[in-house]
Amino acid sequence: MNLPENLRRHPWKSALALSVLVAATWFAYAHRGELTREAIMAHGKALPAGGFIAAFLVLPLLGFPVSILLVLAGIRFGLGGGMAMAAGGMLFHHFAAFRLAHGGFRQRVSGHLQRAGYSIPAIKAGHRVWFTALFAAIHGPPYAAKLYLLALTDIPFRIYLWAGAPVYILFCLIPVGAGSAVMGFEAI
Repeated sequence: MNLPENLRRHPWKSALALSVLVAATWFAYAHRGELTREAIMAHGKALPAGGFIAAFLVLPLLGFPVSILLVLAGIRFGLGGGMAMAAGGMLFHHFAAFRLAHGGFRQRVSGHLQRAGYSIPAIKAGHRVWFTALFAAIHGPPYAAKLYLLALTDIPFRIYLWAGAPVYILFCLIPVGAGSAVMGFEAI
């Protein structure tokens, strides 16, 4: 299937992609010359706390890069507050992704895979903890994809949460710390 045919078959995807492209272009044009350290710190500090927390809870579940939000959390709340928010957010993301993946979404994915001749892999009971921790520790795939893919397997919620979330929280230390370090850095 080529691009023009794909655009005709899915016009809403085309409209969404075009909207995102226009918004990104407008943002880049409106803020040209403002991407200095001071401007980024001012924008980070000016973020309303309630709106930022709500965005931190929802956007990563929709596929927004969590690393950007973690750096902003460090800028906005410092290392301690940013890590507390990251830990709470990661626990919420695990709960929400597991519930979403075990609803109608799992049935649709399972049905689609069965029609294609595949199935969701079963993970042996003795390997679930280390597999979850290792899967969470692998960098590369997007955070949301890793959350949903692991939730689609037969891993119980307690293992999914208590083996995966601590790994993600530990890895939050670097971006949150970088964001808080930006606030304390004084150039000579």
